[in-house]
Amino acid sequence: MTKATDKPTPLIRTVNDFMLLLKIVMGIVFALYCLSGITLVKPDEVGMILRLGRLVGSNRIDQVHQPGWIWAFPKPIDQVIKMPVKQIREVRISELAAISKEKDLDYRNIDPVSEGYCISADENIFQAKILVKYQITDPVVAVFNFANGFAGIEALIRDLTICELVKVAGRFNIDGILSENKKQLSQQVHEYVQKRLDKIESGLTLLSLEFEEIAPPVFLQRDFEEVNTAYINRRDFINEAQSLREEKIPGASAKASKKISEAESYEQTILAEATAETGKFNELLQAYQENPEEISLNMIYQAHQAIILGTQNMFVFPSEKNSAAAVRLYIGGMKKTESLPTPSVNLYDDEDL
Repeated sequence: MTKATDKPTPLIRTVNDFMLLLKIVMGIVFALYCLSGITLVKPDEVGMILRLGRLVGSNRIDQVHQPGWIWAFPKPIDQVIKMPVKQIREVRISELAAISKEKDLDYRNIDPVSEGYCISADENIFQAKILVKYQITDPVVAVFNFANGFAGIEALIRDLTICELVKVAGRFNIDGILSENKKQLSQQVHEYVQKRLDKIESGLTLLSLEFEEIAPPVFLQRDFEEVNTAYINRRDFINEAQSLREEKIPGASAKASKKISEAESYEQTILAEATAETGKFNELLQAYQENPEEISLNMIYQAHQAIILGTQNMFVFPSEKNSAAAVRLYIGGMKKTESLPTPSVNLYDDEDL
């Protein structure tokens, strides 16, 4: 009987090689599984690690990981959540805007079931498209407050914006909403939406809220366009009038100043002449009081002399009763002395009388 050799059979060697290879593969798989927890956080993001559903870290510094490589246990033990805190995200709200209708549909009414609208303070209807820009400022709060991620965030912003716009629109007239108060309306809606977000600790900050489109319903747009055109024309007329006023007032002021200066000069001249005449009159009055008869005769003489020198023609007739006793003097054609020639005297001869 022969003794068995210690040499393994080919089958055993094959099984041993397979087991070694399996161990190597499983080691590599296990190593890859452990390395799968390494995650790259981009520059505009922060990362957070959830371990069995709980946030890892005792404070915000440990809980929030800055951009770079972070390591966590593979799933399902750990889960790495990345939040784009530096990104500016947008939400377009068209629930209050006009919808496109088929040609056979009636544009003269609004279906409140399928088409949104707002009502102004003066009970007019308008429709709007809104663009809201926001940013995540507290990623920890945002992670646990919104189960659906960005879909839940955008749904909250959309609902709050529509709610606040409907309320705030009731404080403005339609003319202001469509023109000069549109910015004020958006600012107030922005402010109230942010207050609501802060109250529920959403971890979100609104950066801007703008109206991409705001207009009356389609069937009223032509009427509102005419009103806006009239408003623009009114504003242009006012601006033109103000420009004309600014152009004319300086010239009118200069003319007024010139007239005032001339009037003041004329006033000084008249006052000087009146003062001189007053002085002469006072001198004459004083002389009259001292010698009234002489002054009276002198004044009568000067009056006669002025009258005679101012005559154009002089006719002397004898008296009807006694030609030697009296004559009558007829004076006609009185004119200014400085413009008259030297007066001539025509006397009748005795033969003509």
